[in-house]
Amino acid sequence: MASVKIETDVLYTRVSQIQKLLNPLRPKGRPVACDICRHQFAGCKVISAHQGMLPLDYYHELHFITFVSGIWAQYYEFWKPCDTQNKFILNRAYLNIHIENRETNDFDKLISLHCDPHKEGTTFQCLYKQGPHFHVQKAEHPIPKCHFPLNLTDLDRVLSSIKEITFAMGKAIQVIRDELLERYKDL
Repeated sequence: MASVKIETDVLYTRVSQIQKLLNPLRPKGRPVACDICRHQFAGCKVISAHQGMLPLDYYHELHFITFVSGIWAQYYEFWKPCDTQNKFILNRAYLNIHIENRETNDFDKLISLHCDPHKEGTTFQCLYKQGPHFHVQKAEHPIPKCHFPLNLTDLDRVLSSIKEITFAMGKAIQVIRDELLERYKDL
């Protein structure tokens, strides 16, 4: 299985790469805030995008506004230390798109773009999860649990480097912008 590995110093520059990756979702000229969380989760360092609010203790509670009023996003990456010093493996990269629910003062998930490159196994479901894949969240059960892979035919290439996985995620983010957010903007 291919794994996306980076050096420790690259982990810290990853923050600016994530800001560029998420730029299509933001209002023009307003980059998203992004930082490495202070605490590890599941033995991993977590990089999380946010609206500029601190403290960065709870990555799963951090969201940022998109260019569409009432539509929020959440992005985080888990980086697991390697056996060798100074290297990290990408454990997961998750983008969740939420619509603001004013009745419950909470968020309802619309769609998710996930990538679990370190997912081990040879079943089709494991392969579907390793590369970038969509979940349609605002749908009847069992559809939110389904994995719709985006790069199944070139999974080895996509998982070969941080550059390749970032490129693939960027293309999927552009699809979310064009096919989802642009349509919500007109409602």
